[in-house]
Amino acid sequence: MDHLLIPGRLDELEQVHEWTRRQLDSADVPSDLRHNVLLALSECVTNAIRHGCKECRTSKVKLECKTSDHEIAFTVRDRGAGFTPELVPDPTNGPFLHRPGGRGVYLLKALTSDSSIESSRDGTSVTFRFRWK
Repeated sequence: MDHLLIPGRLDELEQVHEWTRRQLDSADVPSDLRHNVLLALSECVTNAIRHGCKECRTSKVKLECKTSDHEIAFTVRDRGAGFTPELVPDPTNGPFLHRPGGRGVYLLKALTSDSSIESSRDGTSVTFRFRWK
């Protein structure tokens, strides 16, 4: 398992992308999945920074990566106030279709092999996996 701890600032995303590319290379993730992995992880980290850390440099976001044969898994953790994933509206539903933002949970479910979100007053932990043959 490899990990990365970053300050809760959006300007840290390039560091996250570089770290992620190294994980993808190490796990020999197929090229046709790499964009989806980067997009899913970017969404999770951006949400952790914006909503969990409130873009505060003293707050931290922790990323973990685990690999096995034909699988890569990421966990993103923040110590924010948490949220209820079931209450996030479907961005493909009429009134929310043209609303900016609000697509992170939807994209995570659509792009990954499986995902889970655990959230409480003590923070949020998002785990997702990609599998390939």
